[in-house]
Amino acid sequence: MSVLNISSAHDARAVRVGGAAWVLMSLYFVAEVVTAAAWPRRYEATTDSISKLGATGCDGSASQLAVARICSPLHALMNGAFVMTGVLIVVGAVGLRGFLPAGRLRVTALALLVLAALTGLVPINVDAGLHQIVATPTFVARNAALAFLAVALFERWRGFAVWTGSCCLAGMLGTIAIAVPGTSFGATERLALYPFTLWVVSAGVAALMVSPGRRHPCPRP
Repeated sequence: MSVLNISSAHDARAVRVGGAAWVLMSLYFVAEVVTAAAWPRRYEATTDSISKLGATGCDGSASQLAVARICSPLHALMNGAFVMTGVLIVVGAVGLRGFLPAGRLRVTALALLVLAALTGLVPINVDAGLHQIVATPTFVARNAALAFLAVALFERWRGFAVWTGSCCLAGMLGTIAIAVPGTSFGATERLALYPFTLWVVSAGVAALMVSPGRRHPCPRP
């Protein structure tokens, strides 16, 4: 079986940086909870979209709330979290690329991870159409990336590959459910997107558990 030897200082540093970046993705959930709690009205996670948390133009004052359809006083925090997650996805993907076998699978998986990082650039209330154009590829790219990663990892890290495939399946079911009439958008959107984020955090933890000098069942890049 091929192995990855991360004993060199360069390899070990790349794993630590990449793993830490992906673990920090967990802060996204904190930002979402804090932003939702600041809404003047009750934010319903099952029906309200994630994009609404980043809607600009309302600070929660009574005068603005009277005319605003969507009011998210901490929109800057949420949009910052969107951008942060995009940066962390790319940093982690670059740092941990050595866990994937060299070749087309790795190139495709990394390209999809970069595409999955493009979100939060256009708040929904600023330009709903452009927001949709920017955000829609995220749904496809995240789950497609997990599919390619599951295949790439299967021969050398089978247990984690199965976990990766499970997250992919859950995300795909959520994405399909969004188009089903009568479903709650907030719930299906989270089912479509959360598995990827959870997988990223778990992959970061797994990478950090690989100590310098320890041999891991993955090929050298």
